Amino acid sequence: MSNICILTKKKKTSKNKVSHSNIKSKCFKKINFKKKIIWIKNNFKILKISTKSIKIIKKCIF
Repeated sequence: MSNICILTKKKKTSKNKVSHSNIKSKCFKKINFKKKIIWIKNNFKILKISTKSIKIIKKCIF
């Protein structure tokens, strides 16, 4: 599976890691993924979604 959220289309972002001597090197910031079991079309599906989309789902349901 790719590291892209299904609902929010979030993916990893690039950032600079800055050393003490101010040397900048590229690195990537990962997304906070969780595996959630969701009821879709009369069966359960395990989805790998970001925590932001989990908050969105909870807000819509309740």
